[in-house]
Order: sequence, then C-alpha cells, then structure tokens
Amino acid sequence: MEQTTKQAARPNRRTIIVALVVGLAVLLLLFPGSGNSAQPPTCYSMFGYVVPCDAWVSWAAGVATAGLVGLGLWMNERRRG
Repeated sequence: MEQTTKQAARPNRRTIIVALVVGLAVLLLLFPGSGNSAQPPTCYSMFGYVVPCDAWVSWAAGVATAGLVGLGLWMNERRRG
C-alpha cells in the first residue's frame, strides 16, 4: 500500500523512540556526577571518567545526538519507502 505525502513526511513512532533513547544515553554518559573544586576543576561521570564540568555540554550533546539520529533514521525510511 502506498503512503500518502502527509504520512511519508512524518517520522514513525519507532524512529522517535530510538532517537530519544540514544539522546538520553549520551546525556547520561556525559553528565557530570561528581567533581572537585581544584583549579582547574575536574568532574567525573557516573562511571568514573573525566567529563566537562558544565552540565549544558551534556544536554546539548544529548539533544544534538537525538536530532541527528532521528534525522538519519527518518531519511533512511523515506529513501526505502
């Protein structure tokens, strides 16, 4: 069955869920969980490796990753469809 133009222009539910899960994973991997106030300050993730101390970096990376993954999956679906 052929999709209408309006249906083909929207990403499906699976694409949105996968993009959000990947964005959340990046957010959790980069979010600073602890740190010390030495000069320069050092922050660590929940898994113990060094991450940027500014929390906005992890939020921006999570949003950017979710957007790029969603766009890539959506373009792949449109090409197949």
